[in-house]
Amino acid sequence: MRILMVNKYLYPRAGAETYMLYVAEQLIKRGHTVAFFGMEHRENTTLGKCVTVPFLDFSDNNGFAQKTLSLGKAAVMTVLATSTKSFTKFVKTFKPDVIHAHNVYNQLSPSMFSQVRKSIPVLMTVHDYKPVCPNYSLFVDNERCTRCLKGNYLHCVKHRCCHKSLLASTAAALSSSLHRANGTYTKCYHHFIAPSPFMKERLIEGGFDPEKISVIENFSELPDAFSKPGKGLLFTGRLCVEKGVHLLLKAYSRLRVPRPILVIAGEGPLEEELKQWSIANNINDSIRWLGRITPAEVLGELEKCAVSIVPSVWNENCSMAIMESLAHGRPVITSTRGGNPNLIEDGINGEVFDCSSPAALTGKINRLLQSHDLLVAQGLAARKSAEKRFSADVHMDQLLNTYMKLIGDNNDKIS
Repeated sequence: MRILMVNKYLYPRAGAETYMLYVAEQLIKRGHTVAFFGMEHRENTTLGKCVTVPFLDFSDNNGFAQKTLSLGKAAVMTVLATSTKSFTKFVKTFKPDVIHAHNVYNQLSPSMFSQVRKSIPVLMTVHDYKPVCPNYSLFVDNERCTRCLKGNYLHCVKHRCCHKSLLASTAAALSSSLHRANGTYTKCYHHFIAPSPFMKERLIEGGFDPEKISVIENFSELPDAFSKPGKGLLFTGRLCVEKGVHLLLKAYSRLRVPRPILVIAGEGPLEEELKQWSIANNINDSIRWLGRITPAEVLGELEKCAVSIVPSVWNENCSMAIMESLAHGRPVITSTRGGNPNLIEDGINGEVFDCSSPAALTGKINRLLQSHDLLVAQGLAARKSAEKRFSADVHMDQLLNTYMKLIGDNNDKIS
C-alpha cells in the first residue's frame, strides 16, 4: 500500500508529528511505502520522499514583524494556490492508495484535498480541537471552554482566545466560520480518526457525522521487558498553564521532607516563573530541570523514575506521555480532564485525581510512593495495559483496517 502523510511540520516538533513519524516507521516495517507533504525544514524526516512548500511560522516566539511577513507569505501562497498545485502534482506522481492528513491548518489548507478526494480516500487524525475550536484547545483564560462548539465563533473574538490578540482572534474566528459555512471538513475528508472517545464526543457536538469518526487510541513502542520502578517523579511536556505544572509544584511542596526527586523535562513560556516559585517555596533543591530533551532521553528518564505525572488542567486529547509511561511499566497519575482518564484504570495501572485540588495530587503521590508493593503491582498492570491497548501492533491493525475499508468504499463508489 502507498500512503501519503500530510502535515504542516515533517519533523518531531510536537505530539502530532511524533505520532505521524511513529506510524510511518511502523508502516514501512510492514512493507508499505510512505511519502510526506508539508513545509520545508532542515530537520524534516528522511523516512520517505518529502515534497514541501515554504516554511511559515505563526508561533508565539515571533515578533509582530515576523508574523506579518508570514501572514503575507501565506496570503501570496493562497492567491497563487502554490501548495495546492504542488500537492496535486505530487499526488499524480506518487499515486497513493490513501492520504492520511494530520495537522493541516493555517500554513496548509484542507481545500487542497477537494479535487484528489474524488479518486483517493482522505482521512484525518484529529490531534487537537481546531476543527471545532478556533484556538485549538477548548481552553481560554486558564479555564476549559466549549462556547464555540455550536458554531458561534464570535465568542473567540469577544474573549481574545488566540494569543490575547483581537487581530489573531478575529482571523481565527473568520477562518473557522468560513470552513463551517463551506463544509470544508465534509467536502475534503472521507473519514476522521479520534484518538479518544472524548475527542469523538466533542466533534459530534461540533456537528460532525458520528458515522464518519473512528476511535483509534495512540500507541507507544514497548521496551523488550518490564523493569522494576526506579525512584522519584517525572513530568515531561511543555511548561505552560494547560499542562498543569504549577499544580504539580503546589502538590509537590506539600510532600514531607525529604521529598522524592522531581524531574521536569520540557520548556515553555512559564519556565522562569515556575523556577522562581520553586525557589521561593524552598523545593527547588530536590527538582531537576532538564529543559527540552530528545525522545530517546525521555525514555531514559522513564526507566529511572518510579511514577510519571501528567497533571493537565485542559481537555487533553490522548497524551503520548501517558502511553510511553505505561509501555515502560510506570504508573501514571493524571487528572480527570479530557481524554486522559480514559487511558488509566484508577487504582490499577495509575491514579486519577481532581485537578481542582493540589492536595488531591499530593495524596495520590503519597499513596504510590509509600507502598513499594503497590508501586510494583501498578507498574506491572501499566505494562499489561500497554500491551493490550496501546501497542504498535494493536494500533496498526486498527489503522490498516480503516485504510482498507476506505479504499474499498472508494472503489465501490468509482465503479
